[in-house]
Amino acid sequence: MTHPPVVTYPTYLQLDKILEAQAPLGPATLGPSVHAAEQFFIVVHQAFELWFKQVLTDLDCACEALSAQPRDPERALDHLQRVASIHRLLYQQMTLFDHLSPGTFLAFRPYLGTASGSESDQWRQVQKALGLRGEPRSQLYALLESAARDSGLSMLDVYREPFRAGVLYRLAEALVDISDLFWQLSAAHVEIAERTIGQREGTGGTRGVPYLREALEVKAFPELWDIRTRL
Repeated sequence: MTHPPVVTYPTYLQLDKILEAQAPLGPATLGPSVHAAEQFFIVVHQAFELWFKQVLTDLDCACEALSAQPRDPERALDHLQRVASIHRLLYQQMTLFDHLSPGTFLAFRPYLGTASGSESDQWRQVQKALGLRGEPRSQLYALLESAARDSGLSMLDVYREPFRAGVLYRLAEALVDISDLFWQLSAAHVEIAERTIGQREGTGGTRGVPYLREALEVKAFPELWDIRTRL
């Protein structure tokens, strides 16, 4: 008779893989402080990618809940509120780069090659899910609008009569929270980049800070921001 393997904290979290996944490229001659800074740089970015994975999972689940028959808006709301909380955390996580001095970063930056956050496939997937890349409208917003229509409401009605709209109003406001927090995260990225590299070219050959600023020109779910003007 075989027994199932014992599940322990390190095996469940696969800590052997996670804690060995940081491999700074700067040579030892740069000194231990620069090595520690590069490890810090790697850890923060890896944490971003893990959270992006969770955001994408929750956004998919929210879409599934809103497209199911019957729709399950309360379950969708749980997922969207978690996404908003993660974005709030990611904004705080971005400010960790305040503790990476320009001189230290520039010491190991030459060894990064063309590696750049602009190459993050998950970042692009999050943008697409929020309607900021690819299709001009997010599937998530379209599903919310469809759910409102099935209830005999326009999205403007949802805001004019929140007591009648109920969970649909809370869903709309959860999307506004996500939109606003994602914009704040992008703004923090611009500020950190300018503070660290000034007007230098971006690591991956982008235009650097001017390229990042382009993301601040729009917000996710613009329809919900427009409704505020029309109320």
